[in-house]
Amino acid sequence: MNNVTSSITRTAKSLLVENLRDEILLGELVPGQHIRLEDIAERFEISTTPVREALRELESEGLVTIYPHRGAIITQLSPDELQDIYEIRATLEAMATRLAVPELTHMTLAQIRSYIEQMDNHLEDLVTLVKLNHQFHITLYNASGRRHLCELTSMLRYRTQHYLHAYISDLGGMPKAQTEHRILIEACEKADAERAAAIIYEHVINVGLAIVEFVRKRATITQSIEQKYNK
Repeated sequence: MNNVTSSITRTAKSLLVENLRDEILLGELVPGQHIRLEDIAERFEISTTPVREALRELESEGLVTIYPHRGAIITQLSPDELQDIYEIRATLEAMATRLAVPELTHMTLAQIRSYIEQMDNHLEDLVTLVKLNHQFHITLYNASGRRHLCELTSMLRYRTQHYLHAYISDLGGMPKAQTEHRILIEACEKADAERAAAIIYEHVINVGLAIVEFVRKRATITQSIEQKYNK
């Protein structure tokens, strides 16, 4: 493969990753849905090579699960798995916040506050909202300077981000989250690391509980419908 062909393939893969990620975040591709390489290649008018590479990248983010001889599916997490991840996230993100607050500069605080303002302006744009929300949290945690802690936190956040559309769209949780974001910023600006850590812990736990309950109820409804039609 020459350099030009390689560059085109990488570009196609990058664009496909972005498109598929957006579809997953929007709930257009739902947890548990099977993905066929040939269908995606035909839909985007590309070869299966960049599709395969794109799915591997999405797998590294936790959005896709690839099974040998079975293909790929949109990663589906049970209510118990979601609760487990959110509880771990709450602990790690509180730790990262506690370590970050003493290191926050005026520039970083201004950047974090700008993400809140941008989210206010994109409340109807779910994909942009999810990405801004991720940047808001990661920018705060990165101030801690703890690379491995931040990488682990980011990885776990990616693993659950395709369930955020339920919290934002179905449960209408973003206004409450924005209020909590502002309270968090106030604690950060006062250099109150313990309060900021406590706010983050409660924030992540509350979002997780809401999503877990939503997924549990939806699973119950689906099971009831299947039982009804299988009688």
